Order: sequence, then C-alpha cells, then structure tokens
Amino acid sequence: MDILIFMVVFTFIIGAIIGSFLNVVALRGLSGESIVFPPSKCPHCGNRIKPWLNIPILSYLLLRGKCAYCKAPISIQYPIVELLTALTMVGILIKFGPAISSLFMFICCCALIVMSATDFKEKVICAGHAIFLTLVGIIYNSYLTFIVFKTYENFQMNFENILALPITISILGLIGCALLMEILSLSGNLFVGKRAFGVGDTFIAAALGSCFGFKNFLVIIILSIAIQVAIVIPSFFKKLALKKDFNTIISLVLFIIATVGFTLANNSELFENFALCIAASAILLLIGLYTCWRVIKGMKEDGDLTVLPFGPAMAIATFIFLFAIV
Repeated sequence: MDILIFMVVFTFIIGAIIGSFLNVVALRGLSGESIVFPPSKCPHCGNRIKPWLNIPILSYLLLRGKCAYCKAPISIQYPIVELLTALTMVGILIKFGPAISSLFMFICCCALIVMSATDFKEKVICAGHAIFLTLVGIIYNSYLTFIVFKTYENFQMNFENILALPITISILGLIGCALLMEILSLSGNLFVGKRAFGVGDTFIAAALGSCFGFKNFLVIIILSIAIQVAIVIPSFFKKLALKKDFNTIISLVLFIIATVGFTLANNSELFENFALCIAASAILLLIGLYTCWRVIKGMKEDGDLTVLPFGPAMAIATFIFLFAIV
C-alpha cells in the first residue's frame, strides 16, 4: 500500500511538471516562439520567472493567482492544465499500469490537452500539434504491427489479414476520419451557410484516426457532438421552452438517448457486424447534425450565434473513450 501511495504521488508530481511544459507548448505555439528559449516569463511585465516561483499548481496558489513582480493576474489555464495532466497520468497508471500502451495513451492525452488549450483560448488548432499526434499514432501502430509479425512467424499476407494489421487500421483511419470530418464540416454550408467545424478539427480527426482507427473514432465523434450539444443546452434550453420549440427539444432528447445506446452497444456482438456499425453510426450522425442544425438555427434567428471550439469536445470525448469504454 505504501508503495502504491508513493507511486501515485510521484506520478502526480511528474504529471504536474509535464503539465507546466504543456502550457509552454500551447502558448508558444500561438505566439510562434521557441518552446525552449527564452525561459518562462511573465506575459505582462516580461520578467523571467524564478524556478521557486514556477512550481506547478503550488506557485499559483501561493501567489494567489498574481505575478510576483507586477501583480498582474495569472491565467487560470496554468494550474488547470497542470492539474489535468497530473490526474490524467495518475488515472492511466492506475487503470492500465506501466506499459508501452500507457505511455502512448498519455502522449495522446497530452497532445489533446495542448490543442484544447489553444482552441479554447484563441479558437486555433496548431497544425504542428495535430501532425505530432498523427505521427505518434502511426509510430505506435507500426510497433504493434511489428509485435504481430514477431508473434506470428507464419503470418499470412492475404488481403483480410493485411486489413486487420494495426498500421493498416491506422493509415485508413487517418484518411477516413479526415474525409468524414470534412464531409461533416462542409455539410454546414447547407444548414447555416458556413463550415460546421474548422479546418483544425479535421487535423484532430485525422490524428485520432491514426491513433485509434476509424471505428473507434466513430464513437469519439458521436460523443463529441453530444458534448458540444450539451454545452449549448444550458444557455439555449430555456429559450426553447419559452418559444415552445418542441421539435428541437425532442431531437435533443432523442440524440442523447441514441448516443447512450450507441456507446453501450459499441462493444457488443451487434457491432461485430461492420455494416451494421456503419449504418447505426450514420443514423446517429444524422440525428446529431439535425440537432446541431436546429440549435444553431435557433441561435442565429435570435441573433445569439456563438461559435464554440470543437477541439475541447473531441478531447473530452477521447478521455471518456479511454477511461470509460476501452
């Protein structure tokens, strides 16, 4: 028990330190600065931050969220990213144990945290961050493919077996998810006269496809749409009731029910039939798009159309996929 507590505490500390670095990657990705030089500095007064004033999470609390030099407020993003990264690392260790797959999942989560931070802050996805995650997915699945060849010395190179190889699933997932995201994005032109999602979201989709494959991405994208809709609901649901827009209310309820059902059925025998899985996914996506359209249309008619970043929704959905579904 003492060893377990030590490992959890040690992992949390390492995760928080990595989270501090992720803040640098995210913010300097937006500014175009090097992630190595110059050292950490206050964005307001430019003073370099001393090491003892740059302790993850703790420094923010001790300084009460203010710069030690100019007393300007420090963004809450810093401790949130540090804490989230630390908890993610601990969660992966507890659930999956020390393994290559755990390292892969943690790197994926770190990349998603960085992209969510930039998307939430400036509604920008840095292509380099998404490309990095794409390469991680290809490299990891190449490693898994090597393990397959090493384990099965008499591996038959027929069409069916090649399609089942991790690297094949990764490459097809990259291409398929990018195409799917572009189709979904361009369909927004039919509904509201603009892309439903930004180009950066297509980069994230391609990266997730390379990491987890097309089938698993279907679960992630459906969860993402559900999360995005849920974010809009609090500020919109009251207006629906006042306007007596029961069609939108019903579509929201149906989509939530369908999403829960799809998620629960994902690992069942029903979805071993790929055609059935694709059909169910297509129906659910249509319901989701119709629901999003009704929500966006209503907000547009009220003059309250707010563009919400989709990257964080995909990141949250991926976290749910890793910790609750895998």
